Amino acid sequence: MVSAYAYHGLTEATHALSPEEWAAQERPAHVATVPAPDGYRGAYRREEEGWAERYAAHIDGAAHALGDRGLAAMYVDPAFTADGILSPPLAYLREAARRVQALGGLLVADEVQAGHGRSGTHLWSFQASGIEPDMVVMGKPMGNGFPVAALVVRSEVLAAVPEETELFSTFGGNPVACVAALAVLDVIAEEGLVTNAAEVGAYLRQGLMALAEHHPLIGDVRGEGLLLGAELVDQQTRAPATGRARMITEAMRERGILISATGPAGNVLKIRPPLVFQREHADLLLQTLNDVLISSRY
Repeated sequence: MVSAYAYHGLTEATHALSPEEWAAQERPAHVATVPAPDGYRGAYRREEEGWAERYAAHIDGAAHALGDRGLAAMYVDPAFTADGILSPPLAYLREAARRVQALGGLLVADEVQAGHGRSGTHLWSFQASGIEPDMVVMGKPMGNGFPVAALVVRSEVLAAVPEETELFSTFGGNPVACVAALAVLDVIAEEGLVTNAAEVGAYLRQGLMALAEHHPLIGDVRGEGLLLGAELVDQQTRAPATGRARMITEAMRERGILISATGPAGNVLKIRPPLVFQREHADLLLQTLNDVLISSRY
């Protein structure tokens, strides 16, 4: 089970768990989807009491749709990055975890995009909610460019694997990759990058919210730490401004600043700078974005 526009990878197995990459009408029979907790344009809005829990309640119906296959696991990116950088309230993950485990499924936290301190609260983004995933997946950031990934699994779950099949990996535990990953953890700790993500991220988010006051095209600003999203919409209808988002990301690139667009409609500006990002860098980004928004009006 995954959220409706999730991205978890491109191998044969993970492609099935990545609706963002599915072709038209593609839906693997063994995968069920649930609506992502979008409190801005989704079915349930932030103004409604219990809206996050109502999204989590869809898990039961999705599990039922799997029929005799049953629910093996729910894969979740706690920031819902591909779904539009939703960063739902902590109640969502708590209720989702409770329902998945009550149904006999495993909870898998995909920390590839939101982990390693990017949220600014903990090293792993799921920690703020207090949930305990059965598995945690981490990848790209852990090597800072060096190819390395890891899977952390509860011992009782992992212990069941050798009973079913032999487990062997030629490159598993590669010492050079391990050194690179350990060096990244050392730098995160020694340079206080989790705290930096919180402080600079809050500063950048405030700046984006200030821009939203002057540019109605920005309908919503959300995210935590140094993973932020600015949703571009029609001011009157909240319809996604997909074309404008594409134009703005290209204009930013031409000015030397790389951001991208995400979400089902491709209308959410995805701002995910390096963890060493400082206030002066945020100021440059905000000023450039303001200039681009002004020029894009015409």
